[in-house]
Amino acid sequence: MTRERCSTDDELKTAGAGRQVLNDELTAMNARLIDRVRELETTNEVLDALLVGTEVPVLFVDPRLRVRRWTPATETLLRPGGGEPGCPLADLGWRLEDAELVDEVAMVLAGTPVVPREVPGDGGQWFLRRIRPYRSGTGQIDGAIITWTDITARKLTEAAQADRDHALSRLTDALPVLISQVDASLRYRFNNAAYARWFGLDPAEIRGRPVVDVLGEEAFALVRPRMEQALAGSACRFDAWLPYQGAGTRCCQIEYIPDRRDNGTVDGFFVLVIDITERRRNAEEIARLNAENRARAGELRAVFEAAPVGIYIGRDLECRNMDMNRAGAEILRLPEHSNPSLSGPDATALPFRVFHAGRELSTDELPMQVAAREGELVHDFHEELHFADGEVRHLIASAAPLRDETGEVGGCVGILADVTRATRAERRYRETLERLKLHVDKSPVASLEWAADTSLLRWSTAAERVFGWSEVEALRGSLRGLGLFPDDEREPFADMIGALVGGLVEHNQALHLNRRKDGETIWCEWHNSVLRDADGRLVSVLSLALDVSGQQALQTSLRRQAEQLAEADRRKDEFLSMLGHELRNPLAPVRNALDRLALGETDQTTLDWALGVIDRQTHHLERLVHDLLDVARITRGAIELKMARQDLGRLVREALEVVECEARARGHALALDLPPGAVVVRGDATRLVQVLSNVLHNAVKYTDRAGRIAVGLVEEDGVARVTVADDGRGIPPDSIPTLFEPFTQGPRSLARVEGGLGLGLTLVKNLVGLHGGSVALHSDGVGHGTRVTLTFPLDAGPAPETDVGPGAAAGDDAPGEGRRVLIVDDSPDVVEAASELLRALGHEVSGGASGAEALEAVSRVRPELILLDIGLPDIDGIEVARRLAERPERRAFRLVAVSGYGVSSLGEEAALFDAHLLKPVGVADLKRLLE
Repeated sequence: MTRERCSTDDELKTAGAGRQVLNDELTAMNARLIDRVRELETTNEVLDALLVGTEVPVLFVDPRLRVRRWTPATETLLRPGGGEPGCPLADLGWRLEDAELVDEVAMVLAGTPVVPREVPGDGGQWFLRRIRPYRSGTGQIDGAIITWTDITARKLTEAAQADRDHALSRLTDALPVLISQVDASLRYRFNNAAYARWFGLDPAEIRGRPVVDVLGEEAFALVRPRMEQALAGSACRFDAWLPYQGAGTRCCQIEYIPDRRDNGTVDGFFVLVIDITERRRNAEEIARLNAENRARAGELRAVFEAAPVGIYIGRDLECRNMDMNRAGAEILRLPEHSNPSLSGPDATALPFRVFHAGRELSTDELPMQVAAREGELVHDFHEELHFADGEVRHLIASAAPLRDETGEVGGCVGILADVTRATRAERRYRETLERLKLHVDKSPVASLEWAADTSLLRWSTAAERVFGWSEVEALRGSLRGLGLFPDDEREPFADMIGALVGGLVEHNQALHLNRRKDGETIWCEWHNSVLRDADGRLVSVLSLALDVSGQQALQTSLRRQAEQLAEADRRKDEFLSMLGHELRNPLAPVRNALDRLALGETDQTTLDWALGVIDRQTHHLERLVHDLLDVARITRGAIELKMARQDLGRLVREALEVVECEARARGHALALDLPPGAVVVRGDATRLVQVLSNVLHNAVKYTDRAGRIAVGLVEEDGVARVTVADDGRGIPPDSIPTLFEPFTQGPRSLARVEGGLGLGLTLVKNLVGLHGGSVALHSDGVGHGTRVTLTFPLDAGPAPETDVGPGAAAGDDAPGEGRRVLIVDDSPDVVEAASELLRALGHEVSGGASGAEALEAVSRVRPELILLDIGLPDIDGIEVARRLAERPERRAFRLVAVSGYGVSSLGEEAALFDAHLLKPVGVADLKRLLE
């Protein structure tokens, strides 16, 4: 306890020492503050003395717009009793007119600077008022300072100067001369009203502005050297065309007079401008007209000499004395300076005579003599000059009387244009047109010309052939009147005419259905072009029409074929989708059965189930593949039929046996109506059973459970007719025409309960057609069943004796004598699977994966049967067969081709093999070969 008390005492002593140190510091700080206050008091006394002693009115305002203090001089601006320090600024009574004072002080206190303002006093004085903020030590605005500077003397001076300037302005404004004063910085100090009007400005707008802004840079650049000369002290006077900015290009007489002070310094210059534009232009115009007259006289002389037409001038009323230019002399075949007048003194020596319309003209009938005598113009008078050497020239003459200043005729001027070449060219042109008309008339293209109202102007012989109307009949009517365009073509016809006549197009092309005179309609391709005169008015339209009915029929056929191809392509795409679906359906149970067997521990029931699934689905896959191959063979024309006389009734029964299990599983009732005797046809029994089973299979598949299917066979009119009718789902009538196309089925959903590739009816139609028969399909619609009728030609003669059908077994299941078999295939799985099957049948089997292995194994194994794949990796099966044919042991074995393609794909090389099998090869095929 004593120790704790001692510790507390020590802490108290320590705290007391700290307080003593703090008291010492506070004492020192207090002394400093006292010194600072004394300094501030001294400063404040100095400031007070300054404010009291200044003659400038100054007023201090705090942030609340209350007056803090003012200088004594400020009281001269206040009315007696106008206020006191501490009152609001707005309450002060001023001898000034300053309504904005309070607002502008508030702006300064808010941090917005204001410009100084001139304010008047009520005693005629003027003051320049300024407002400044003053800030505290922290930089914040702590108030505002207002000062007033007396500017009364300056305002009086300015007013006197304004009076003098006004008097000067009135004097200078009365003068027509442009007057201005420019300072040394090239700015306007003064200008009169005429100067401002000249530039289209107000006088106040010019004063103080740079000279370049008013004159414009281009004019300023031209006069600046003269201005600098005036600023240097030299007066100058000059005339110049100047492109003024506001007054346009003007010609002016300008004088610059230096503005000197008493000490000789130049402060600027005076400008005197007199607009002499009109005077200068008049002088220039007179000079220009004189020059033009001289030039025109020269030009006329030059034209007279250089003109390509003959020009003749008669100096008297009888045109006895005439001058002519060089071209005129050449036309008349005379020397240039001779007298060409036929009424002149040298007329008998002239080498030509003048004719008109086949008659020689007398002197008085010549165009120049007529114009001079009658005082009238003569235009486009056709003449022929006949020269002594037989040359004839064609001319066009014009003449006009020459009158003096009193209007009296004193002579004549004549012009001769040599149109010999043009006349001959026109003659050739007409001949060409005639030839062209003959060609156009012989052309298969109808040519017709028509006016804006569609009235016909020309109708070619080809048009007569194309449309049937004669030229006389057509030219009495119009395009509308002839009825060339049927009702459904009138709108396109109106559009075509409107575009041509309205000037929207100058030419167009269109295909139209046209009606001939006999009422037949034909397709014509029209090509139209517009001819217009120099003023753009329509003269006529030329139409060329070509009968393209044949081409249109061909194009229609091509479009139909394209649509059919597109539809076939669409069905192909659907078929590929269906094919993937149909191939996956049997593969799924096969895969499941194999997976179940792979699990092991299978009893006989499970094994039988798995084998049954694999067998059924494999047969289903075989049927799909065989259908595809059959369609391909039929399409290529490569299918082979083994034609023989067959009992069609027996084949119907065999087909029923094929579908009997499926029909029984669905609970269908089968009704069979066959004649008692044989119905003999000629055909391939296997293919006919395939046809019948396909039709029956469709009936079973598309009939709901517990349905009824009736099968009948009749013989009449030399044909056998098989009918299969069901009460199933039926077919929409619009779908029937396409059901016989490859890969086509009736309406179906994504569920695809029935499945199939849509090849059955295609095979039926083609196989029946190969037997010379036909197929008919009928349905009253969905839900009303379907009836299929197969018709075959009868074969005269007795019925076939054999009763063995295509479905009869080729042998029993008991294995025969063991054989040596060589299997060659590039797929190890195929070799292994076939080898296991053959060994199970009691045969000795060897395998190979290439053509080279096959050739080597033949000598080593000495097989009795070779199953040879055609597609091998090194050399194909055909080449292997070709090499084996050269060996002596070839007769000791049978060589069988195994391929996914039909035997027709082997071509001539099929003779190298003893037989041909399609993949996949079944056990029945192998047994048949081995036996």
